[in-house]
Amino acid sequence: MIGPKVPRPTPAESRAAYAEVRKRAAGICEGCGAAPATEFHHRIYRSRGGLDTVVNLLHLCGWGNHTGCHGIAHTIVGAQTGWSVHGWNDPALVPVFNKRTGLWTRGAEVLNPINAVEYMLLVAQMK
Repeated sequence: MIGPKVPRPTPAESRAAYAEVRKRAAGICEGCGAAPATEFHHRIYRSRGGLDTVVNLLHLCGWGNHTGCHGIAHTIVGAQTGWSVHGWNDPALVPVFNKRTGLWTRGAEVLNPINAVEYMLLVAQMK
């Protein structure tokens, strides 16, 4: 199930999204919550049409999709934590776990852990 076509952000909107995510992370990896954030990660990969939006970006440690939390985001653990999202899902609707804050969020909404896991199971069934 592929969602509606969303227009690509303008360069100014992309810069604003990166700035907002940088502010949200406060310089700390949103994956492990301990290491400095060094790279931005697209939850729906750019190669699969992922956009530069606040809900699609994470600020993670690691380099080149292979090390640190950025590398983990490209594994099954990344899918289980919402760090990576299938292109047919809307990243604003898929919960993501932020170890720095210890919270599951969906967009701006904070979820309790039970609801987040239940929601992830539901999302896994949406194929």
